[in-house]
Amino acid sequence: MKRDLTQGSIFRNIMHAAAPMMIALAVQTGFNVVDSIYVGRISPEAIGAVALAFPIMFFMFALAGGIGIGANSVISRLLGAKKTEEAENVAEHALLLGAVISAVLSVLGLLGSKKLLVLMGAGTLLDLSMEYITVMFTGAIFLIMFTIANNIFRAHGNFKTPMIAMLISTCSNIILDPIFIFALGLGVRGAAVATVLSNVIGAIIVFTILYRRKYIDICFRYFRYNLVLVKSIFKVGIPTSLNQISMSLGMFALIKIVSTFGPLAITAFGIGFRLDSIAVLPAMGLMMGVIPVVGQNYGAKMYDRVKKTANRAAIISALFTGIVGLIFLIIPKPFIMLFNNDPTILRYALAYLRIVPLTYVFMGFGMTMSGAFLGTGHAMPALAITVLRVIVLAPILAYFMAITLGWGLVGVWWALMASTLTAGIISMIWFNLGTWKKPS
Repeated sequence: MKRDLTQGSIFRNIMHAAAPMMIALAVQTGFNVVDSIYVGRISPEAIGAVALAFPIMFFMFALAGGIGIGANSVISRLLGAKKTEEAENVAEHALLLGAVISAVLSVLGLLGSKKLLVLMGAGTLLDLSMEYITVMFTGAIFLIMFTIANNIFRAHGNFKTPMIAMLISTCSNIILDPIFIFALGLGVRGAAVATVLSNVIGAIIVFTILYRRKYIDICFRYFRYNLVLVKSIFKVGIPTSLNQISMSLGMFALIKIVSTFGPLAITAFGIGFRLDSIAVLPAMGLMMGVIPVVGQNYGAKMYDRVKKTANRAAIISALFTGIVGLIFLIIPKPFIMLFNNDPTILRYALAYLRIVPLTYVFMGFGMTMSGAFLGTGHAMPALAITVLRVIVLAPILAYFMAITLGWGLVGVWWALMASTLTAGIISMIWFNLGTWKKPS
C-alpha cells in the first residue's frame, strides 16, 4: 500500500515510517546478538575473527545501502512532485546498478580480503576471518538486491512489506544458524552460510511482491537507459556509500590500534560494537524512516514540514538511545556475559560500557539528521560529519589517548565518546541552518 507522506500528522508519518523499520531492525539486531552468542560458544577467537571481518564486510553494506538510499531519496522526491513514471524508471536503474556492482564487489572481495586482514593485524585470527568473509562475498548479490528492493518500497510509503521480509529473513537466520554452526560443524563458516541463505529468502519475498503489485515493471519491457537518472541516484548514493565506507575505514584504523593490546581486546571491541548496534536501533529506524518522509515533503516544497519532521524525529531518537545508554551504564555486566565471561574480555568491555554509552543521545541526533539530509538530496553534509567523526576524530584521538598519553585501551573508548559527542552537536546545528533548502 502506497502512502502520501505530505499530508496528515507529522508525528504519525514519522512513526508510520520508522516503527516498521525499528521492529525489523530490532529482530535483525537480536539475531546479530544471538549470532555472536553462538559464535562466542565456539571460542573467544571466533568472536574476534568476525569482528575483524566486519570493517571489510562494511564495504558491501555501504554499496548496498548507498544505491538503496540514493534510489529511495530520488524516488520519494519524484513521487512528492507527482512524477510517477520517472520514479519507476529510477527504481529499474537502481536494480540494474545493484546487479552489476554486486558482481564486481564479489570478485574484489574474494581477491583482496586476505591482504586487508593481514594489514589490520589479524595474526592468529586470519584463517577464521577468511572462512567467514569468503562465504559472505560469494553471496553478496542477495544482500545488495534485497536492500535496494526494500528501499524502493519505502520510497513509496510502504514500510510494512520490507518489515515483514526482514522479519522472515531474520527468523530464518536464527533457525539456520545453530544448524550450520553446530549441527553441521561448520563453525564460523556456518554463521556466514546461514546469513547468505537468509538473504536469499528475503530477496525472493520482496521481488515477488514487487512484481505482483506492479511497483515497477520488473521485466524491464520498456526500460531505456538514462544517464541522468543514474547520476541522480549516484548523487545521493555515492556520498552515502562513502559515508558508510568511511565508517569501515574508521573501524579499520581503530581495530589496528586495538590490536596492539592483543586479540582479547579485539574481542571486547567486537562485543562493545554489538551492544552499540542495539542502542542505535531506534536511531537507525528513524533515520531510514525520515528519508522518504522528508523526501516527499521536500519534493512538494513543504520546507516547514521538512524541518519539523527532522527535529521531531531527532528528539524521539535521542530519547530512545539515551534510555538504552542508561541501562548499559547501570547494569553492564550481564550484557557482556551473554557473549563471553573471560575475565580479561569482561574487564575491557566493562570499561567500554562505562564510557561510550554516555553519548548515545548524541548518536541519536547525528543519525537522524543524516537521514534528513539524505531525504532532501543533500548527501554531502551527512558524509562530511561522518568523515569528521570516524576518520578524523576517532582514530586520531584514539592513538593520542591510548598510545601517546599512555591511557591504554580505555583511551580508545574515550576517543569514541568524544568523537560521537562532537558529531552529534554539529549535525543538529548544520541541519537547522537550512542550507538544504537550496537545490541539490
